[in-house]
Amino acid sequence: MKKLSTSLLANLVATKRKELKLTQQDLADATGINRAQISRLEKEDYLPSIPQLEQLGETLGFEPDEVFVDNHDSE
Repeated sequence: MKKLSTSLLANLVATKRKELKLTQQDLADATGINRAQISRLEKEDYLPSIPQLEQLGETLGFEPDEVFVDNHDSE
């Protein structure tokens, strides 16, 4: 069974956001996710819902399944 890697998600969101030259507020506006939640997500302190994860993927250009790892893999 796979599980969500918070570290992988945090790094992916921060990296993609910066590549696109988006601020956390820009990303919040584009996804409908509160800016504070974006900040917490990048600090590995927030897990998005599935619809939020899909919106992040659509906005930043990644597939949501990219942030899931096998349960025995380390984060």
